[in-house]
Amino acid sequence: MITFGSDPEFVLMKKGLPVSAIGIVPGDKNNRHKIGKHEYYYDNVLAECAVHYGKSKEEVVGNIRDCFSKFVNLVKPHQLAVMAAINFPISELRHPEALKIGCDPEWCCYALTDIVPDEEWFAKNNLRTAGGHIHIGSKFLQDDYNRYQMVRMLDLFLGIPSIYIDHDPTAGIRKKLYGKAGRFRKPDHGVEYRSLSNFWLISPKLVELIYDICEFVCEFVQSEKDKQYWRIDKEIIENDESWNDLDFDPANCHHCTGYNLKELRKAIDTMDRQLGRKFMDLAKEQMPQNLFKNITEATDRKQYNFLKEWGIGC
Repeated sequence: MITFGSDPEFVLMKKGLPVSAIGIVPGDKNNRHKIGKHEYYYDNVLAECAVHYGKSKEEVVGNIRDCFSKFVNLVKPHQLAVMAAINFPISELRHPEALKIGCDPEWCCYALTDIVPDEEWFAKNNLRTAGGHIHIGSKFLQDDYNRYQMVRMLDLFLGIPSIYIDHDPTAGIRKKLYGKAGRFRKPDHGVEYRSLSNFWLISPKLVELIYDICEFVCEFVQSEKDKQYWRIDKEIIENDESWNDLDFDPANCHHCTGYNLKELRKAIDTMDRQLGRKFMDLAKEQMPQNLFKNITEATDRKQYNFLKEWGIGC
């Protein structure tokens, strides 16, 4: 069993234009505004919430609906917009908090290093991006080796399908800053997968699909099926003598043997659907038929109305 939650970011809109969430959403990352089980705050100029985790698909969908319903009322008369990236008017970036990167560094499961955002670039540009980070909790995922393999398989079975399911025209813009392959954090509960934008939170149907994929991937890694694609030289990594070598890089002890990793990362990072086809074929071989069918159906549907899909704010 897994726990599943999210801390999505939204763009606040008023009369069709983006506005800063600072001063509208009560609370910041360090002092969050709590309503029921959920938390609300601004992060830079975006409106963010932390959805209380669920232990089943039904509970997850219910929690998200409850959280979003409260969020919609909290920000009225402004609207929550589901989009990956947008340029804000300079007038909305005058607050000192609007020029700060509030995020802690994220990790790359391939380089095995943290990735530090370019704060100088951020302070000089008015582009802001919104993520739909996925929190997966499991005792199994509190081990670093398992975390790495979980994120790698999430790239294969979720990151690749997401470039077909996500029809947001701004998704590719976000990828220039955030959402590249293999990006994650190591929370105490397990893994925070950070490659997806907020597109999947626009509809409960997509939430159910993402949940099913994550549950499948966790079972896939727990059953060690990932070993057909990856080999890790643990004996070398865990040998103290290895670390005495100044040139030692533990990332060189992680070998992708089942597919072209360079091409997979490029497909996700650039949303190259043609390049991603071979990985979709690979995913089809491993996934239950019904699950892959649901991915195909989600790929075909391009239009969603956020409020109507969730039945809130209408």
